[in-house]
Formats: sequence, C-alpha cells, structure tokens
Amino acid sequence: MSHLTSTLGGLVLATTLALSPFSAGDAKAQAMTSQYSVSLIGLPVGRASFDTTIDGNRFAVKGTLSSTGLADIVSKTAGSSTVSGRIRGDKIHAERYALAYSSDKRSYSSNVAFESGRVRTSDVAPKITKPKADYVPVKPAQLRSVVDPLSGLMIKADGTPDSVCSRTLPFFDGWSRLDLQLSPNGTRPFRTEGFEGDAIACNVRVKPVSGYRATSKGVKFIQSQTIELWFAPIGSTGIFAPVYAKIPTEIGPLTLRASVFAKS
Repeated sequence: MSHLTSTLGGLVLATTLALSPFSAGDAKAQAMTSQYSVSLIGLPVGRASFDTTIDGNRFAVKGTLSSTGLADIVSKTAGSSTVSGRIRGDKIHAERYALAYSSDKRSYSSNVAFESGRVRTSDVAPKITKPKADYVPVKPAQLRSVVDPLSGLMIKADGTPDSVCSRTLPFFDGWSRLDLQLSPNGTRPFRTEGFEGDAIACNVRVKPVSGYRATSKGVKFIQSQTIELWFAPIGSTGIFAPVYAKIPTEIGPLTLRASVFAKS
C-alpha cells in the first residue's frame, strides 16, 4: 500500500464525518452519532460510525470503519480515527489527529499534532527508512498550512455551491500531502435519517504534493479521476459536512452514503 493510498483511506474516513449541530457556546457537553454504509460496485463492503462531542469551545470526534460481507473474504479491514481541538469563531482548529487501521494482516498508525494549521509533530508506523528512488519526500514548508482528513472536510459556508465547493483543501495525514481541489457541480436531492433536502455537489480532483511514489499506478490512476462529494448543512450552524461520496477505484466506484446524519 502506498502512503498516498493511506491518505485516500483517510479521505474515506473523512467523508463519513459529520460535526454536531450544537454551538460552541453551549454550557453543557453535547454528543451525536453519524452512521454510513460503504459499497463497491453496488455491493456492501463496509460500515462506519462516528461519535462527536462538543463541550464549550472543545470538540472531539471518534470514528470506526470496518469491512463487511464479501470484502471480508478478500481482505479484512478495520480502522479507527480520532481528532480533537478547539472551535474559534467560524474556524475549526484541530490539535491532535490519529489514525490506526489494519488490512491484509498489516497494521498502520499515524499521530499528528497541529498548532494553528501548522504541523508540530508527526509520528507514523511503519516508518519510511529506505525510500525508493521515485519517492517524493514531504518538505517542512509543505506543512505550514494544512488540515487533517477528518475536521478538514468541515466547511463553513453560506450554502451556495460556489461557497462550499470553490476551494482547495491541503490534506496531511502523517504520511502524505495532497490537495483536494473542489469545484461546484450543482445540487442533488438527498434524504436520510436526520436530513432531507438539497445537498451541494462538488467535483474533486486529487493533486499529490509529496509523500508518495511518483511511478505508483494507483497515484496515476486517482490523479486522472474525478471524485463526487456531496455536502449537507448541519442544522443552522452554517457548517456543511459530507453525506455522500463516489470515489473511483481500479475495480469500480466506491460509494459512501449517510444512513444516519447528525443524530443526537
């Protein structure tokens, strides 16, 4: 597995994140859960669940993702991801991000500490001790203004496709730096437990920056594809979170859909 693929795995987790519809000014801690189904070429292959807590100006999210059904026959996968930080005005500032998962009997972990968007420390396992000649290393200058794959997809906007989708998200998960280049693609009707209305659709192109092998077939494939990502509003907070994603793979489309969205 390439380290860029690990970051895209983080994207799969990120697209299943929904932030609580409670304001940072609430005196009492609030909690909610979101659940998602994952399918590959129309067949169910996984499920995810995220628990979010807002306590004053602090937030914390813990998510789990596991393979199910036919996917377990081919490769059993299980993972968890967490992020915590502060809410300051219209901004969500991650302080700690962690990802741990196993696939094909191999384990991976990442722990990243942030300060105002800058990476302070990063620790991953397994470490890259002998990079290949085609490996593009991560440079310190590329970590001065980044977001994690969980809270990075929480978007504060006025609810128009342009305001939500006209942006580039600089992701870093401990292994790889990549830019998600979003562009507007109209609206789509969407209905699930906790939400019914128009979701804002974005086209997403992946631009690898560093932390990957330049000759990787997987990297070249995802660069040439367009991801479809839909966002829905969380109550009246002005925050939009993903409810649907369609990610091309070499096997076929990987689809994530919210079955429960922002349910307290």
